[in-house]
Amino acid sequence: MKSRRMLGVAAYGIAALLLISACAGEGSPDVQATSSGVTISADARDRQGEVVGTEPGLEQWAAALPAGTRATRIVYRSTSGVDGAGTAVSGAIFISSDERRPEDGWPLIAYAHGTTGISRDCAPSDRADMFGDLTAVDDFLRRGYAVVTTDYQGLGIRTGETPPHPYLEPHTAAYNVIDAVRAARSVEPDIGTEWFAVGASQGGAAAWATAEQYASYGDGSGDLVGAVAVAPLLDATYLVDNAQNGHLTTAQRYLYPLVVRGVAQADPQITISDHIASTGPAASCPLDRTALATQPAAASDAFVAVTPAAAERLRTTVGSYALPQESTEVPILAFYGSLDDIIPPDVMQITLQRGCSVGDQLTRVRRERQGHSLDPGPLMAKWMSDRLVGAPVPSDC
Repeated sequence: MKSRRMLGVAAYGIAALLLISACAGEGSPDVQATSSGVTISADARDRQGEVVGTEPGLEQWAAALPAGTRATRIVYRSTSGVDGAGTAVSGAIFISSDERRPEDGWPLIAYAHGTTGISRDCAPSDRADMFGDLTAVDDFLRRGYAVVTTDYQGLGIRTGETPPHPYLEPHTAAYNVIDAVRAARSVEPDIGTEWFAVGASQGGAAAWATAEQYASYGDGSGDLVGAVAVAPLLDATYLVDNAQNGHLTTAQRYLYPLVVRGVAQADPQITISDHIASTGPAASCPLDRTALATQPAAASDAFVAVTPAAAERLRTTVGSYALPQESTEVPILAFYGSLDDIIPPDVMQITLQRGCSVGDQLTRVRRERQGHSLDPGPLMAKWMSDRLVGAPVPSDC
């Protein structure tokens, strides 16, 4: 592998988890099983990453990004991890026109965003500032990467009628990220074969899921050389437990109603009113702000007395989404903060240890006196550069 100049990455600060939804495609009796127990239809398998439509990026992006950046909004085909059906997902591609392009093409970052909401108006690629993620895109470009973003299934307004977003469901998130890479490489031939999955919070879980699903789903997407998960929400069962015990932090009170509503969108056995009052926080994204940013923390009276059966149903579903689920050969770099009031550090330590237990090549970095919106610092840039030049993969397991 050819040596490349040092590549850096932006600091991340995103709040929460993962959203999803999409256009259902016609299935086929000819299906293929996945590790989730769901089967992928032949139609979905045949159209993975197929570009349905493109249009220029928003004018506001051109003003904010390096001169000469080519930005393209896309709609591409992907797969639902809930039922294996073909879906349509929106996203965006960003690439430099710099003549100093590496001989073997720009390395690519597949960027998975944090929680914005769970409705169709919550797609970053439909917003002038991408809910703040345009800053990260700018940094990636300046450091020598091309970037592709996914809105996740069901969040974009450019995809027609879509099934509801399966919030936190890891297979859908992974498929959406991998298919975004396939789409980007078909639209922009100057993108090389090497790529990273990068994300924070919900997006950190999506990046981890992408690493796990790459071996079975990633054929033709190129070489996934690493995944970076910043404050990843890998296992939300502690939120369910804390809600039942009345021990949610203020930050978790913003998030928990969104978890309930989002999980219920994909699991008909979950009844929202069993867990939160109907007057609780909504999940849409009005006024160019995320659902989390526009809603107050849920008051104590927004939570209802939950029956043991309802609590167990919710915990079982959320638990089925928990990561890690299987080992991966893709190296993973994970950051977490000692003062995170959304994912307690002891919860994160236990969850990350499970990655070691399944044999992952995992590097765990604890940032002292930092919270959920933490700064990975220069270590992230160095770790990614080392993967591109074929340096030995570190692990602290």
